[in-house]
Amino acid sequence: MATGHANGPADETAPVVYEGRAPRAPAHLKRVGKEVWRTVWQAGSGAYSPETDRYVILRYCEPHDRRAHLLATVENDGLMAVGSTGQPVEHPAMRYVESTEKELRAIATVIGFTPEARMRLGLVAVEARRVATSPEDF
Repeated sequence: MATGHANGPADETAPVVYEGRAPRAPAHLKRVGKEVWRTVWQAGSGAYSPETDRYVILRYCEPHDRRAHLLATVENDGLMAVGSTGQPVEHPAMRYVESTEKELRAIATVIGFTPEARMRLGLVAVEARRVATSPEDF
């Protein structure tokens, strides 16, 4: 992955943290969670460490399973429900869908799954590499 910033060329690559196979998806994950698990590890291209990052990635996959279950419930029941006084209201599960999506957005930012986060993490990687290879190290 090429990294850089507006004042310089994007010719350096981010450091590889891990070069082995992605860890097996945890058994408790459902279909969607397992798909997300595989996608995140594949997209990370060695940027994540199984020893430390697996827990953050798991915390990203579990809400995907929850969201899929909630949306299936809404699909089955219908988007609208009957409120306490007989008025039409949005399905109560939609509140949980929204909070789950908020949680997913926060974790996606941490693991670099937004354009802004990727840019920020790329800049951090370039700076770390510059500091690690500065003349003072020799």
